[in-house]
Amino acid sequence: MQNKIKNFVFVGYDFDDISSVATLKYALDDKYFFEEKITFHNAKTCFSAEEKQAVNNILFYLHLACGISYYKTFCPKNIVINTGELTKDQAMFFDEFYINGLGEFAFKNNIILNDVIKFPYNDITPNNASYIVLPEIVAVPIGGGKDSIVVLESLINAGINVVCIAQGRPKPIKETIEVSGCKDISFTRKICPNLIALNGQDGVLNGHIPITGVYAFCLTLCAILYGYDKVAMGNERSANVGNLVRDDNMEINHQWSKSIEFERMFSDFNKKYMLKNFDYFSMLRPLAELDIAKRFAKCSKYFDVFTSCNKAFRIDKDKRIEHWCADCDKCRFVFLVLAPFMNKQALIKAVGKNILDDIEQLIGFEELTGLVNFKPFECVGELEECVVAFYLLSNNLDWNNSAVVANISPRLVEKYGLEQIKKWEKMVFTKSNNHLIPADLERVV
Repeated sequence: MQNKIKNFVFVGYDFDDISSVATLKYALDDKYFFEEKITFHNAKTCFSAEEKQAVNNILFYLHLACGISYYKTFCPKNIVINTGELTKDQAMFFDEFYINGLGEFAFKNNIILNDVIKFPYNDITPNNASYIVLPEIVAVPIGGGKDSIVVLESLINAGINVVCIAQGRPKPIKETIEVSGCKDISFTRKICPNLIALNGQDGVLNGHIPITGVYAFCLTLCAILYGYDKVAMGNERSANVGNLVRDDNMEINHQWSKSIEFERMFSDFNKKYMLKNFDYFSMLRPLAELDIAKRFAKCSKYFDVFTSCNKAFRIDKDKRIEHWCADCDKCRFVFLVLAPFMNKQALIKAVGKNILDDIEQLIGFEELTGLVNFKPFECVGELEECVVAFYLLSNNLDWNNSAVVANISPRLVEKYGLEQIKKWEKMVFTKSNNHLIPADLERVV
């Protein structure tokens, strides 16, 4: 069925200054048509000529980024852009964005996209980035989990002027912002219903997209619509590590759009073509997940509201759960890294059960630690820090008799050796210099 679709078309986009709604239109040949809307709630409605030009310029690139959700249905070889032209450098950016961002999707669907995705370009003079001066405010994207909370609290404690920002308001996000007491910004991305209907048909491809990368463009546009000059993401260094290497030596990374590779690529693109005075970076990039978990353990006021389980953030509101499912890769990983540092009863209360005492979930922990299979396709940390977490728990009287800890800990010592695990422990709590944190904010970490 994929071969029947020849063209993916970026049909058009529009931004209503009054309602602050961006409309993005796409088509697959003349057979399928899509219209996505992004609503920016309570955004500014009066723009200077320079601001209008910058908004329109960013919208062009946002339109291309959001198209990845619709392109993946058939992955046609011919890409048509009706709304403007790209330079070779810009086209290469979007080639990489689609190929790497759809890496997991392509692996699971057994397709190769390297020779398929080729964005068209011409020898043109590009629109250079705007030099608009933005207010000195740091926007912190809130996901409802431990990472964004650590970023937010670290900046607040350092006396930095911050604002929370989030796509939608699932319960964990809403309650996290309320607990923080900070001002907040809200935008809502509404996927075209035609796509949801199409995804249920035979022969239509579906799977993971680089959603953090899509939001990076949204957050750039929001810098003008709401007024801030920095976005401090909560992406840690473990996001740099892929899940597996494909037979053709391409690394597949579920978290590619959270990686330093994407962050550098996007920051370079932004400085050249969107907003010169806007910084996009991750506040947690120097840290491992275990280090972040140790810091989160001090943020006790959030214990009753934070949630890392992806089932609480599903697009379909009817399929969302209110809190943790306590039986998925993300729940297992977050529980594991928090256990060495949080009060045991507080952690069990927050998540709803002692996952480390559920032997039925043993294989999930074996995958996290490299005992079987490969790193799960989920936002989880590195093998080494998962091993270190079990080592710490094996020496903790509150946890060492839990069924999973008792089963796995001795096997990890046998597989990796105690000396190696202790080296990993030192490495885990050593900060990395591979980051893009602005010099004036490095002290925060």
